[in-house]
Amino acid sequence: ARLKHQLASQQQQWIQEVLEARAARGEDNGVWGHIEAVKITTSRMRKELEEERRRLAMVHGNVYDAQKDAIAKLTAEMGSESDLPMVRPGDASVAAPFTSRSPSVRNIVDLIRQGRCTLLSALQQQQIMMLESLISAYVLSALSLEGARSSERQMIASSWLLMIASIAFSYATPVERMHPERPLRRLFHPAIFVSMLGQAAIHLYCMRTAVNMATAEMGPEKLAEVVEFHRRERLRELKEAEQEKAMEEGDWMAASLALWSTPFLPNLLNTCVFLVETAQCVAVLLVNYKGRPWMRGITENHALFLSVGATVVGCAALSWSVFPEINNLIHLEPFPSDAFRFQVMGLVFMSLCGTFIWDRMCIAIFAPRVFSAMVDEARSVTAADLLPALQTLGKALGFLVVLGSGNIVLLIGGWFVYKRMNAKPAQPV
Repeated sequence: ARLKHQLASQQQQWIQEVLEARAARGEDNGVWGHIEAVKITTSRMRKELEEERRRLAMVHGNVYDAQKDAIAKLTAEMGSESDLPMVRPGDASVAAPFTSRSPSVRNIVDLIRQGRCTLLSALQQQQIMMLESLISAYVLSALSLEGARSSERQMIASSWLLMIASIAFSYATPVERMHPERPLRRLFHPAIFVSMLGQAAIHLYCMRTAVNMATAEMGPEKLAEVVEFHRRERLRELKEAEQEKAMEEGDWMAASLALWSTPFLPNLLNTCVFLVETAQCVAVLLVNYKGRPWMRGITENHALFLSVGATVVGCAALSWSVFPEINNLIHLEPFPSDAFRFQVMGLVFMSLCGTFIWDRMCIAIFAPRVFSAMVDEARSVTAADLLPALQTLGKALGFLVVLGSGNIVLLIGGWFVYKRMNAKPAQPV
C-alpha cells in the first residue's frame, strides 16, 4: 500500500517526462499525446507493483506454495501430466451455502441442529400429505355414493382453521441445544410406516362409523330428498356461469359472493362428515408433529397449539348448537339427540387420542431410544410453559372483540397498548 501511494505521487512526474521525451523527438503533444503518456505511465506503475510483489514473495513466501508442492508431489506419484484443480480460499463450491466465516466449530453444531429440524419437517409433511389425501378421498367417495356433497361454506370455514395450523406446522424452529439422539430419517422406517397404516385405519373406521350413524338416523326418505334436491338444482349452473364471468372480468369479490350463495340443503350426513373430517385433519397435524427434542414443542408453537384446541372446542360447540346462528351460517343440521352428539364427539376424540396413542406406541416399539428422548422432554414441560400460549390466546380474543366492535377509538387504543406491552426496556447507559 505504501509503494502504491509513492508510485501514485510520482505519476505526474512520469507523465511530464514522457511528454518531454516526445517533444525532444519532435512528436505532437496534443490530446493523443497525453493519452499515450498516461498509457505508458500506467504500464510502468503495473510493472513496478509486480516486481515489488515478487520481491515480497521471495522474502516472506507464498501461501499457495504448500498447495503447489502437494499437487506436484501427487502428480508425480500418479505418474500423470494432467492438470489438477487448485482450490483457493474464497473459491465458489457446491458447499458454499454451508460455509461460515467464523473460525469456530459451533457452526457445525448449528448446521446439524437445523439439518435435523429440516429432515424431521420433511418427513412430517410427507406423512400429513398422504393421510389427509386419504381422508379427503374417502369423504368424497362416501358423500358421492349417498348423493350428497360438501357445502362451500363448510369448506371455507374449515380451510381457514386448517390453513393456520398448516402454516404454523411449516414454520418449525430448531431447539437451541442439540440432543445426542438422532431423529428418524426414513419414511419407511417401521416406527413411521406402521404408524401411518394404523392412523389411516383409525381415521377411516371413525369416518365410516359416522357415515353409517348418519344414514341410519336419516332413513331412506331423507336421503332420497337430498338426492332429489341436488338433481333438481338448476340454480347451481347459473351460479357457476356467474362465477366464470366474474373470474373472466377479474372481479374476485363477486366470484366469492357467488360461491358463498350457492344453494345447499343441510343434512345430518353432511354435518357428521364435516365435523369428523375437520377433527381428523387437525389430528393428523397434532399426532405427526414430533416437536422436542429436535424442534420447538407444540406448546411453543402457539398457532398450532391454539388451532388444535379451537378445533376440539369448535366441534363440541357446533354439536351442541351453542351458537345456532353459526350452525345455520355454515349449513349444519341439528343433531337429533344428546346420545347422537356424544357418539359424534366420541368419534372426534377417538381420531385425536387414538391416533396419538398408536403413533407413540409404534415409536416406543420400533424406536425406543427416540421414544425415551421424547418422554424425557415431555416430563420437563410444566404448567408455566402453557402461559405464553394462553397470553397469545388472550391477545387474539381481545383483537377479535375490538375488531368486532367496529369502534375506531378502541382499535387505536388497543394498538398503543399492544406496542407498549411489547416495548423493550431502555438499556442503562
